[in-house]
Amino acid sequence: MTQKKSNKEKEVKKEETAAAKLKEKIVIPPNAKTIELTLEQLKETRTFADAYGVMPKQFPIEHHVFIQKVLDMCTEAKQEPVVGSILASVKNIERISKTEAESKALDQEDAENTTVKVLIGRIDLGNEFARKLWNLSIGFMYNEKGIEICVGTNIAICSNMTIYGPSSHFRNYSRNGVELSDMFKQIEHWLNDLENIDGLNSELLEKMIKVNIVERDTDLFIGKALKEAVRKNYHKGPNFPLTMSEVNRMTSYLIKMEDDDEVSEENEQFTLYHLYNAGTYVLTHSPDLPNKFSYIKEFTHWFAERYSLNAIEDDFIEATE
Repeated sequence: MTQKKSNKEKEVKKEETAAAKLKEKIVIPPNAKTIELTLEQLKETRTFADAYGVMPKQFPIEHHVFIQKVLDMCTEAKQEPVVGSILASVKNIERISKTEAESKALDQEDAENTTVKVLIGRIDLGNEFARKLWNLSIGFMYNEKGIEICVGTNIAICSNMTIYGPSSHFRNYSRNGVELSDMFKQIEHWLNDLENIDGLNSELLEKMIKVNIVERDTDLFIGKALKEAVRKNYHKGPNFPLTMSEVNRMTSYLIKMEDDDEVSEENEQFTLYHLYNAGTYVLTHSPDLPNKFSYIKEFTHWFAERYSLNAIEDDFIEATE
């Protein structure tokens, strides 16, 4: 009997050891500002309620629960969803233990001992809306102020988002904020209207591809963008989605593209599409998380209006301070 009990204890111990090895880890490299996480890692992190004692007002739902619900909605709509990259802000990641003793005993890199507060990601939609150059995606964001969602086109080569068209961006905070239940209703509406959303986005991008440009056009584009950024910053001009620093980074991106001959082999001529992607690349990689979706949408509208590509009257959620 004792022998059987001993063997059973060994088996239990063995299973516990195996389970421990399977624990999700969240490793933060030195000097990293963001890290890429999987949905499985997020599911293992300590809940907001457990970490803070109560669910924060701006986060009425755990991020992994929110993402999984959107995934389930997409699957139900037969859209073959795939979670794209999920980027988490390192400065908003906390290592939390319930007690000092537990803190010493547990591996601080265990996901279960970590809370992730700020992140951004997307869910790519497959099926007929996946193309070689772009596909439809639903973007999501948990920032310090609350939750945001958007629908748009993800550019395959650089993961830039195009957010275009009415009712394509919502948040649960600020004067334009909506309730969480209304967010899910809007996602459901998107999933029932993907053909129109895809048509609107694809038409815009295809128009850009058809317009060839020369170096002077690039220079005029950079000059106009810089002028608008300066007007906003120094002369209290109208809102413009790019800062002067971001215009500089956009210019550097275009110079690198020219110097490295990175223009697609399928279309060696520079087009408006390349200028647009330079702007959305900078905004997609901007550290200004709460305003990322707002600025991408504003830049898209400004660009389409400047080059007479608009086919719609758009609506906007204002950037926040």
